[in-house]
Amino acid sequence: MKKPIHFKALINYYSTDKGGLVTPVSTGYRASIKFPFELKSYIAVQTFEETELIFPGDSNTVEVTLIGAELFLEKLYKGMNFELSDNSGIIADGVITEIYSE
Repeated sequence: MKKPIHFKALINYYSTDKGGLVTPVSTGYRASIKFPFELKSYIAVQTFEETELIFPGDSNTVEVTLIGAELFLEKLYKGMNFELSDNSGIIADGVITEIYSE
């Protein structure tokens, strides 16, 4: 069963020299997502509609599905900002542009 997409966001992926991505990523890329005022981070599965690959330094509109965030979903709002990270640190920041109802 495919998980529903929770929101669309404009994400600014940092360049390699700013601690961001080292290699391009494709649809299905998973990173940790952290929202302001939320202590827990979640896994964000990203779906790219406009392109096949996202390169370091790119900004793009991305659809995001959160894993394990069922109790947090009602707190999401349009304009909410967030940070994406992986094992190397913060790799991107973004802002929610649209929320999908289930």
